Amino acid sequence: MNLFRLLLCFFLFIVTDLRSQSKKLLEKQKIEIQNEIKVIEQKLSNSSKKKGVIIANAEDLNYKIKLQQNLISNINNQLNLILKEIDDNEIQLSNLKNKELSLKEELAKMLLTGYKKKSNLNKLMFIFSSSSFQQAYKRIQYFKQYANFQSKTLSKIKITSSEIENVIIALDSQKTNKQLLINENENIKKELSIQFSDLNELIAEVNKDQKKYKNEIKEKQKLSREIDKKIEKLIREALANSKRNEGGFKLSEEAQLISKNFNANKGRLPSPVIRGNVVLGFGKQPHPIVKTATIQSNGVRIRTSSDIEARTIFDGEVYSIIVSKNNSRTVLIQHGNFFTVYKNLSQTYVSKGDKLKTKEVIGKIATDPLNGQTILSFSIFYNGVPQNPRTWIYKL
Repeated sequence: MNLFRLLLCFFLFIVTDLRSQSKKLLEKQKIEIQNEIKVIEQKLSNSSKKKGVIIANAEDLNYKIKLQQNLISNINNQLNLILKEIDDNEIQLSNLKNKELSLKEELAKMLLTGYKKKSNLNKLMFIFSSSSFQQAYKRIQYFKQYANFQSKTLSKIKITSSEIENVIIALDSQKTNKQLLINENENIKKELSIQFSDLNELIAEVNKDQKKYKNEIKEKQKLSREIDKKIEKLIREALANSKRNEGGFKLSEEAQLISKNFNANKGRLPSPVIRGNVVLGFGKQPHPIVKTATIQSNGVRIRTSSDIEARTIFDGEVYSIIVSKNNSRTVLIQHGNFFTVYKNLSQTYVSKGDKLKTKEVIGKIATDPLNGQTILSFSIFYNGVPQNPRTWIYKL
């Protein structure tokens, strides 16, 4: 029985600790999301209403909406944790009240028994009526044990009452926090409704001159495609210059191990930025604002803040650095049969041939001076074929 209680206490401790860790992580994530929303709000309030930045404003607003939706999800997760804590504390409170009632009933019985036996005179008579010294000693010990048991029961009642009071305080605090989170969620939902209305207005404005904006998107796509062609050419050259071995590179033992480990970590690789949100997914898709424009993406575009730098997602070697017409830099890193590509860097901290470790910083991500957006374009290639980064990166 004692072993069962010990195991139960240990299990409850582990569950409580895990919930505490989850709560801290959610609170940290919430602060990060709120800070990102503040940055976007500042940019939106400072941005010009000129047509040249209407799409950027719409993208910013769309991004803010996604952040607010993430915030709602975060708050819902916090609410679920609080509801579980409330349930646990209500069960604990019920158990403690039952325990307190049982102890009080036990004490009442003892006091009633003592009352029936009445005064200390009865106790003395009971002791002195003993037939021997040994019997008298045993009767004295009995009264001592009885008094001690009474004292312990009273002490247990006080401790239990104190525990009940603490649980009630914790419950009150949890219920207050629960209501605060519910109110916060409702306010965000109301704000979201306004944001959707503002976004629709911007999209309507874009649609008035859709041809112009579509051409602007095509120009950006053209520049991006030129870089993609250079990347694909470099990878093809690497394939051509290496002897094929069952559809892959003929690799050194070290490169084979890196390639094998890269593949083994599918779905668990770190993000190329410590913080950011995907604003454009993998493959062919409509533009998020100008729906008649189509975008072909060999990877994902991750929006982050200007202080965040790009980092490699796995051990590898810098295969090439491309400098485009607008002075933007692209870094290709080889990981055996795999290549990772980091586009839109304003500055690089690595050189061709450098051997890098996982999460090593490789460069500063460029920030568009017109719209203030900091976006990293990131791709993964296997034997020259683009892969969807979401299937490789943990929680991208």
